[in-house]
This record gives sequence, structure tokens and C-alpha cells, in this order.
Amino acid sequence: MFMLIDTRRPRPSEPSPERAAWEPNWRLWGWVALAIGAFVGANVTTGFVAYLLVCAALGFACRALCVITPSLDGLRDYRQ
Repeated sequence: MFMLIDTRRPRPSEPSPERAAWEPNWRLWGWVALAIGAFVGANVTTGFVAYLLVCAALGFACRALCVITPSLDGLRDYRQ
């Protein structure tokens, strides 16, 4: 049987009670809001403008996906 004992000095601070339990990722929700707005705009308009709005919405959705997935750069971002 093993037991982990925290011997760090000073001890890590306890989370404050005024901090929200869940803090939204505003960068992610900004991309999501732009994608939804572009899709709604594409639904309202027709023709080439609707096509451009759908392309923009797909781009915004891809940016939102990049925010939530981890970086796949490997050691390219490694700093010593």
C-alpha cells in the first residue's frame, strides 16, 4: 500500500470561495458565437453571400475546434 504525502512548503493555497466553480472559456465561446451568427446569416441570405457566410462559419467552427484540442506541435514548442 502506498500513500502520497504533500510536503511542499508553503502549502498550495486553497481555492477561494468567491471564485466561480466553472469559468467559461471566452475565446472558445467567441468563435462559437461567430459560427452561429454566420450560419444564421447564411440561412437568411441567398446566393453568393450565403456561400461566403457558410465558408466563414465553417472556418469559425474549425477555429473553435482548435481552441479545445491540444496542440499537436510536439516538441516544436519546447522551451528549456
